[in-house]
Amino acid sequence: MPLEIADPPTQAREVVRARLSQLAHSNAFRTPGLRRASPDTLAMSTPHRVALLPLERIRRGLSLRAAVQKKGWRFLIHGDDRIVAAVETTVRRGHRFSHLNEGPFVAGTERAIRLAEASAPIKRGRFVPALLAVPALHLTALWLQDLEDTADRLIAMAPTPPEFRAFRVVSDAQFVAALLKAAARTARAPGRRGADTVG
Repeated sequence: MPLEIADPPTQAREVVRARLSQLAHSNAFRTPGLRRASPDTLAMSTPHRVALLPLERIRRGLSLRAAVQKKGWRFLIHGDDRIVAAVETTVRRGHRFSHLNEGPFVAGTERAIRLAEASAPIKRGRFVPALLAVPALHLTALWLQDLEDTADRLIAMAPTPPEFRAFRVVSDAQFVAALLKAAARTARAPGRRGADTVG
């Protein structure tokens, strides 16, 4: 079964559409993929929530669903029949445009979604994608949230910390185990305080 796509707030969708239209018609894109794309072909797809996991919340017994901070929404941007960028919104007195990017996690998201849709456990269930970011560990993952149970799956995207293998579908328990190791290593790093963040 294909991944189910979340229905974002109308305001989030509208601010993205308006910003894209404004930038396209004023030739104001600063990234090469969007500059090369024909403005008339630009479209957005695959809306998904963005979730942030602070280092201090990574502890033994961690529940990702309980520990993350939900942020805005993220959309993939297509141009000339290919994914060229991603755009994010933030929530400050309503939904606002945040930023556009064409970094490695744009192509990484597309690759991770294809892997997810080919994974047997995900084919058998109902999952919705989200983006999980752990800034302190320089880690970004596609988070596949189980709509019928709590058997979430995650796919870390390259580049990853050494505790993770990029583009591999893992259970949330496997992902959390790697998180604990990465967080402990980061806490022990010279010059970093807060070695008690993992306990």
